Amino acid sequence: MKTILLTSLFLLAFCLPAFGQQKMYEPKSGSAERKALINAMRDHDLKKNPDISDETFVASGLKVQSGWAYANVEQKTSSGQLVYGQAHVFLQKTGNVWKVVFSTFNDKNEVGVDGLERLKKKYKSFPKQLADYAMTFLAG
Repeated sequence: MKTILLTSLFLLAFCLPAFGQQKMYEPKSGSAERKALINAMRDHDLKKNPDISDETFVASGLKVQSGWAYANVEQKTSSGQLVYGQAHVFLQKTGNVWKVVFSTFNDKNEVGVDGLERLKKKYKSFPKQLADYAMTFLAG
């Protein structure tokens, strides 16, 4: 009986956090959620550089999981030219609002891998599957 109880407690302690995480997914093109994510990134970058107001944000990699999102984004001019390469952005949903918590478009010259490590330390709820997905872009 003690063995069953201890085994049950062990399983609960180590498996319960995984049950609390949603499955990772990509918001559909044109969906309200995808637009909200892109707009949050755009607003964040516009505050830092108002000159980019006519640029288009294209997400070549975008995944959401458990109130967190990662995006691999390129900014392009109206003529389709790439502005400065890829940006790596992490967002967190608070209530119904997405907010950028890290972007490689920053004043500290902090790269994506450093930002991800800082987020994982600060937020214990940061989804491992989303972090692994982001690393496929950050490591390359």
